[in-house]
Amino acid sequence: MKIRIRVVMTVAVAGGIVLAGCTTNPPQAPQIATTQAPATAPANAPAEPARAYARGLHLVPGMGPLSLTATSVKFASGLTYGNASPFEGLKEAKVKIEAYGSDGKKVAGPMPMTLDKGEDLTVFVTGVPGDVALLPFKPKNHGPQAGKSKVAFVHAAKALPAVDVKIDGKAFRRGIKYGIATVYTVLSPGRHVMQVEYDKSLPPTVIQVEQPTIVTEDEVGNVVAVEQPTPIKTVIPRAAIVTLKQEMDLMAGKVYSVVIFHDEKRLPKLRLLEDKFADELVQAKPAG
Repeated sequence: MKIRIRVVMTVAVAGGIVLAGCTTNPPQAPQIATTQAPATAPANAPAEPARAYARGLHLVPGMGPLSLTATSVKFASGLTYGNASPFEGLKEAKVKIEAYGSDGKKVAGPMPMTLDKGEDLTVFVTGVPGDVALLPFKPKNHGPQAGKSKVAFVHAAKALPAVDVKIDGKAFRRGIKYGIATVYTVLSPGRHVMQVEYDKSLPPTVIQVEQPTIVTEDEVGNVVAVEQPTPIKTVIPRAAIVTLKQEMDLMAGKVYSVVIFHDEKRLPKLRLLEDKFADELVQAKPAG
């Protein structure tokens, strides 16, 4: 797969769906990981086929390499920020997903998951150091379309507000919140410009104008009353529109997810992932 990326970031100042088939896991307090060696099958036993397939994507800026396990079976290791692991086969129907740092300490999980036969699962490790969450994504793409490309967007940036998405300058979806994946849209293969945009909230500017004091005198000039009118306050709203545009090359007969995340400055980033399906996953290496 050939991906050509050009990123343009602009900030303009001006006046002024839940992941399909998935659930969000609340942040977990860091704990010391406990390990248990998986049972070893007899040497003459036939290999048990994989039930489902899983991979991880590291989206926590400032955090070191991570590993992911499904009920003590490791399916991703040495995972660095912004990168995804290859798909690995899992044999159990019910698993608990956990994430560990390079020091062996658990940083997120357990997240219970039920895996259907033949499906593929992407686990986003998202958030910021000290507040890490696991976000599961099971794409419901119904397979590729001959001669076309299919794309969905996934908001996996826990620290970013809702975003608007445009494709080639045309509005695709508005107000996509964290933990939401869009439906897949069909595009012609080739280069497309993906754009995300959001309003980075800024406090309003308050202008206060003092009014002149009113002095009331009698007929002979004696002051009988002094009044200080309430100052006039003007509230000027401010909005900072953050926009990211990124070119992506899409191939015919492929299905993709565009993942929305952020860097250490909490500015948006995009990651193009190719989604798999059961027919293409039969050669995946079983985890264990």
